[in-house]
Amino acid sequence: MRPVGLGPIRLSANLVLAPMHRHTHRIFRLLSRRAGAALAHTEMLTPEEVLDATGRKTVNVLASSPEDRPLGVQLLPREPDLLAEAIARLAAIGTVDLVDLNFACPSRRVVATDRGGAMLRQPDPAVRLVEAAVRASPLPVTAKFRLGWTDCDEDRDLALDIASRAAEAGAVAVTLHARSVMQGYRGRADWPAIGRWAARLAAPVFGSGDLRSPEAVLAMLRETGCAGASLARGALGAPWIFRQTMDLAARGAYEPVTTDERRETLVAHFAGLAEQYGETAALALMRQEGQYYARGMKGARALRVAIQGARDAADFREVVARHFTGTKRCQEPF
Repeated sequence: MRPVGLGPIRLSANLVLAPMHRHTHRIFRLLSRRAGAALAHTEMLTPEEVLDATGRKTVNVLASSPEDRPLGVQLLPREPDLLAEAIARLAAIGTVDLVDLNFACPSRRVVATDRGGAMLRQPDPAVRLVEAAVRASPLPVTAKFRLGWTDCDEDRDLALDIASRAAEAGAVAVTLHARSVMQGYRGRADWPAIGRWAARLAAPVFGSGDLRSPEAVLAMLRETGCAGASLARGALGAPWIFRQTMDLAARGAYEPVTTDERRETLVAHFAGLAEQYGETAALALMRQEGQYYARGMKGARALRVAIQGARDAADFREVVARHFTGTKRCQEPF
């Protein structure tokens, strides 16, 4: 564990909450920060969505608070001019500290529009996007990559070359999800490749992929020598993974999450969603988020089924109280 600089931003630690579609809402970012995440990202937006002043999605994605800093926003660009205009808009808002460019998303819907991971087949356009972002942005710019479009050596070399050129163009850090675009989330992440990128690039490299436990996070950092870890799916339903990782690094051990903390965090997550989106929408979101909080619990399957069947907010709270404490009420901690 160590501090790391991202241009003018000095992170107190090198553990980051990655941007995740439909997951990194404001409340989840706050819960992760309280557990030790030094930087958190919003969900991904296109520049077009940022520039749509009437777009409710953009308003919700960018909703923040003073505690939610430093805050990165991830953009999914295709046109340099639109990207530059969107970054100017974000800078004017004043609640965003960093812009991350996505050249990694493996979604078929995204790559079909020549965005995300599809940019790894287009080296010059990808670099032009980084150059446009750096020219337009008073905020530091980072970029997220995968190992390549496919796992062949030629595609890997091309992705590394794009990342190297991005750093030369002014990207202050690079995140590498150590799978190819075509792999999606299948197979094991290639951590040694993260080490090769870290040794090659002038900018700090954050490793990502298969970071689902404190032991895995520390192993990746130690094996690769990269600057930091970007946690995604491993943090879902377990924001305490940041604290546990720091404890493991400092003391060689960490406390397992208690039933009380799991319950209180789940209730706080729902309360934060309800505050931002209303209870009906929060309940719909928690039908997904609640599945992650059940991982590793005794009676996890029954809890998942009960959360899916919750009819309203009161029913959800009763489900949580019944499965965690056997009582009818659950105190909200935040």
